[in-house]
Amino acid sequence: SVKSIVLALILTASMSFAIIELPLLVYGQPSSNKAGSNDNNNGDLKKQTNGGSLGVMVQPSPQPIVHTGPTSLKVQFLTKGTDTVQPHIDYEIIIKDSSGKQVFAASKLAGQPAPLHTSEGVVTIPYTFPGPGNYNIDVTVYGILFNPIKPESADFTIKVT
Repeated sequence: SVKSIVLALILTASMSFAIIELPLLVYGQPSSNKAGSNDNNNGDLKKQTNGGSLGVMVQPSPQPIVHTGPTSLKVQFLTKGTDTVQPHIDYEIIIKDSSGKQVFAASKLAGQPAPLHTSEGVVTIPYTFPGPGNYNIDVTVYGILFNPIKPESADFTIKVT
C-alpha cells in the first residue's frame, strides 16, 4: 500500500542519515539559537566573516580559560545579520599561539581532510591549551548549504591563564 511505501522511505532516509551524519556529529552538537552570556574577559565572541556571508560566534567554557584543563569551544555559524544558526557549513578551525605557530586544527582532530562539514551549524571543539597566553582562533568557511564559496574567515583572540 501507499502507507507502507511512505513508511519504508522514511525509515530508509532515517537510517541513511544515521550512517552518513552520525560520524560527523562526534564533534558537533545541536544548540538553541540564543547565545548564553558570560561575565568574564573572553565571554561570547561574535564576528562577521571577512566576506560578510555569515556571523560566527565562539563560546569558550569553562571560564576563565586555563591551560591546566580542557576547554570546550562552541562555534555557531549564524545566518548573516541574525542570531539564527545556519545549517550545512563547510569549515575549518585553526588555533595559533602568540608567535603564530599552529597548535590545533579541527580537521586533524577529526582525522579528516579540511574542510569539515556540520549539518547542524554548531560544533563543539574540545581542546587543552598548552600554556598561558593569547591565542588566535581562526574559523574559515568554505561552503554554505552545500554551495562552495570563496573562503571567508573570522579571527578571535582569547586569553588563557
